[in-house]
Amino acid sequence: MGAVVSLEQRSVPATPGSQAAVVLRVRNTGKIVDQFTVQVLGDAAPWSTVDPPTVSLFPGAEGSTTITFAPPRSPATRAGTLPFGVQVESKEDPAGSVVEEGTLEVAPFSDVSAEIVPRTSRGSTGATHDLALDNRGNVALSAIVKGLDPDRLLEFDVRPPALAADPGAAALAKVRVKPKRTFWRGPAVSRPFQLNVEIPDAPPLVLDGSLFQTPILPPWTLRALVAALVLAVVAFVAWQALLRPAIESTARSQAEEVLAAVGITPPPSGGPDGGRPSPGPTGTGGPTASPDASASAPSSPTPPPAGGGATPTDGRLLAGSAPLAPADGMTLYLTDLVFSNPSDTATGELRLERSGDPLLVLQLQNFRDLDFHFVTPIVVKDDQELALVCSPGCPGAALYYSGFQR
Repeated sequence: MGAVVSLEQRSVPATPGSQAAVVLRVRNTGKIVDQFTVQVLGDAAPWSTVDPPTVSLFPGAEGSTTITFAPPRSPATRAGTLPFGVQVESKEDPAGSVVEEGTLEVAPFSDVSAEIVPRTSRGSTGATHDLALDNRGNVALSAIVKGLDPDRLLEFDVRPPALAADPGAAALAKVRVKPKRTFWRGPAVSRPFQLNVEIPDAPPLVLDGSLFQTPILPPWTLRALVAALVLAVVAFVAWQALLRPAIESTARSQAEEVLAAVGITPPPSGGPDGGRPSPGPTGTGGPTASPDASASAPSSPTPPPAGGGATPTDGRLLAGSAPLAPADGMTLYLTDLVFSNPSDTATGELRLERSGDPLLVLQLQNFRDLDFHFVTPIVVKDDQELALVCSPGCPGAALYYSGFQR
């Protein structure tokens, strides 16, 4: 018992999106009436039909059924040879079922699309676009990407320049578009361009894009510079009008406190020379503190008193150097002092000491040059010494002094 089956065509051409049919013949080799069920096996089974699906035959009789294949137009339906099987099962003799094999020759089809994102970009020296190539066909493809500029004002850098995509997959590329010339100021300019995606045996895909080229300096640059200049002028005026007088007043107050501590009466403020009064006819007076940075030395030192064997003396005493002492058997009288602080960042105290006793204590951050002029001189006896001490270290700080010895 059983059946003999045969396909009229073992190799069946099929085009995705359309139908292909083949006839299957069945002959009953048994001795009784039998019913045969026909079904398709393999990857083609989901999109195949059998009409009629069953065939009833007398012994020795032959019948036929038609198998129709409808491969979908999809990347999943790969082009090429696709084997299939047709199973014929006997109702009376299931063990005598047979399978007939054949092949489908699936035709290739192409369905490709490309997209550029963004279509319009902005930049002064260039911009980057993304190119996506989608392969919705059933064969692998390769493509070459080239940039075209009708005005020849742009340069293109495509990475990678060659793309490959399997069926149902996408390939990506970065396209850097750069202008050949840049400009600093002016209105933005639109630079149109095209990307050609060349595919073998197919017309090229043309994508339109544009680069909106902007100036290197944004339009608000000039306004920002003017605003910065105005702020700088306002800050300078505020410094001159508010901060600088306050600092000078603080320095003058500290100097007066130091002089008062050593028993020297500071002169009253005012006078025609802006706070530097000269001693009156009575011969009384005191030192005058001036934070003016332009004064490096007294312009006219107080002369020694006439007679009495007085010897004029002057010199420069560095901070931290050896103390100053009068000549043997002499007494030193100091009438003019100029303190110099060349550092912009120095902080701390600068002290003038007489044998360890502080005469003047100055804050380094409050002055660059500071001068004192005394009608009643500072006296340094022959057994005393004068030292300039700085804490912490302040390299370059010095004292210019003048007076007389006798």
